[in-house]
Amino acid sequence: MGGFYGGFGMIFMLLGMVLMVFIIFAILRFLLGGGSSVTQSSRERSRALHILEERFAHGEIDEKEYNERRRILGKSS
Repeated sequence: MGGFYGGFGMIFMLLGMVLMVFIIFAILRFLLGGGSSVTQSSRERSRALHILEERFAHGEIDEKEYNERRRILGKSS
């Protein structure tokens, strides 16, 4: 039998290193926020514009109100 557990030692060592890199990456991503706030904000704005367009199409708001709210949503970027 020799060292490195019959050849599996090298595999386990590589798996351990990959696992450590993954854990460090996950911790850094968690601490730095992962950039998800920009994506979430963009998604919310897109949803808000979609709702605004639907309300305008259904006649719930007039053109003046539609344009004003669209302008406000555009500023929130």
